[in-house]
Amino acid sequence: MEKILSVSVAAYNVESFIEQCLDSFIDEEILDKIEVLVTDDGSTDRTREIVERYQERYPQTFRLIRQENAGPGSTVNSGMRHAKGKYFRMVDGDDWVLTENMAEYVRFLEDHDVDMVCTNYCCVDHGSGQKEEHRMEVPRWGEVLPFEQVCGGLHLDMHNVTYRRELLRQRRIRLDNGFYTDLEYLLLPVPYVETVAFLDLTVYMYRVSLSTQSMNIKSLQRNVAMHEKVLNRLLSEYREQEWKKPVGTYMLRRIAIMEGMQLSIYLSFGDIKTYRQKTRRMIEDARETSEELYQILCGVKTFRWLIRSRFILYPLISRMHRKKLGVE
Repeated sequence: MEKILSVSVAAYNVESFIEQCLDSFIDEEILDKIEVLVTDDGSTDRTREIVERYQERYPQTFRLIRQENAGPGSTVNSGMRHAKGKYFRMVDGDDWVLTENMAEYVRFLEDHDVDMVCTNYCCVDHGSGQKEEHRMEVPRWGEVLPFEQVCGGLHLDMHNVTYRRELLRQRRIRLDNGFYTDLEYLLLPVPYVETVAFLDLTVYMYRVSLSTQSMNIKSLQRNVAMHEKVLNRLLSEYREQEWKKPVGTYMLRRIAIMEGMQLSIYLSFGDIKTYRQKTRRMIEDARETSEELYQILCGVKTFRWLIRSRFILYPLISRMHRKKLGVE
């Protein structure tokens, strides 16, 4: 049977979570219609052994792909290389999907041809189990819509989006191998997305508050160079495209969010001289890329104070930021 959906699962030392992830795809109504491609990114725990059991029991659905450790982005690239489904999405190995909604979701994918399909997601606190629904604010549900007409008010995350696989293949979408590539997955296909549909279904269950997650400040500091690399790539991709106004603005708004995170990382370091210079250069690069992007940054209080003070306030703002983060 032709696969409707390919799911790329990134797995690195997730032996405590991978069973919950893989179990969430087990629904007899969809097992023949989906493929779950688990790329083991050089795990040193029992992750690979656990996935092999699922592959043996459900060979038509689960597939283990082995590789040496290369980073989260590489696992998505692996999934895209091996995918055969009509549509493609990614799921982290410590997250899962809401099984009860998968059949309706897959039926929509089977019955419609659209470049991008967006669904809701839910954050689940790892410690308390408390759930927080993230429901999209969209003009209409369940219809195929022109992306450029609806993107103005959109705020999407990696957990929302599913792409038509042929779009990814034709445009040779590939992520960088390291961390912080979620935004690449979200934005690199944007210039080529012509149609979108929104389903009022919660599909992705996103585990939060894990000390190992890449968005905690110590991890961000360790991997600051990778964050810079991804941001610079997105700026470069923007400069290389000719943009229709609504879609270009959507792209710039999302890049601006990453600029804000980059500023937060810079401010968290005590080396004022080095990171003040890096911040100045980052803002100059943003302005050289797009005056619109620069104006978006100027609308953010911290950026505005730095620019207006000609970075004289940088030491004070950095000290306040480090105190707030508890990294002094």
